[in-house]
Amino acid sequence: MKSLLLFLIFSVSFFADIYVDLKDNIPLSHIWHEGLLFCLSLAATAWQFKLLLKKDRHIKHVEKELLETKDSYREWQQRSKHSAHEIRNMIDQQFNNWSLSTSEKDIALLLIKGLSMKEIAEIRTSHEKTVRQHATNIYRKANISGRQELAAFFLEDIISQP
Repeated sequence: MKSLLLFLIFSVSFFADIYVDLKDNIPLSHIWHEGLLFCLSLAATAWQFKLLLKKDRHIKHVEKELLETKDSYREWQQRSKHSAHEIRNMIDQQFNNWSLSTSEKDIALLLIKGLSMKEIAEIRTSHEKTVRQHATNIYRKANISGRQELAAFFLEDIISQP
C-alpha cells in the first residue's frame, strides 16, 4: 500500500513538473525525458495496484476457506458429540473394570491424550515420581506394558471399525 501511494505521488509530481515546464517553454527533449519518467511511474502505480488487488483477492479466498473449515469443524463436533460421550462412558467402564482409583483414572486419561509424565505432574500439581508410580499401577492393573498399549487398547477397536 505504501509503495502504491509513493508511485502515485511520483506520477502526480512528474505530471505537475511537465505542466510547469510546458508553461515555461522548457526544451522538448527535457519534457520528453520527464514524460518517460511519468509513464514509468504511472506503469509502476498500475502494477502496484494490480498486486494489491491480487493480494486482496487471495486474502478473501483464504478467509472464505477458513470459514468453511471452521463450519466443517463445528459440524464434525456436533456429529461426534454423542459418539464421544458414549466412548468416554465406555472408557470409564473399562477403568472401573480395572479397579482404577480416581487419581489413576485421571492420569490414564491424560496418558491416552499423549501428555508426558512431566506435563501430567504439572496439571495435577504433584511430583513426576508420583505420576510415574500411578502409571505403573495403571499398567499393572490393566495387564499392559505401557502408554502405547493403553492408548491402543481404546483406539484399536474404534479405528478398525468399518
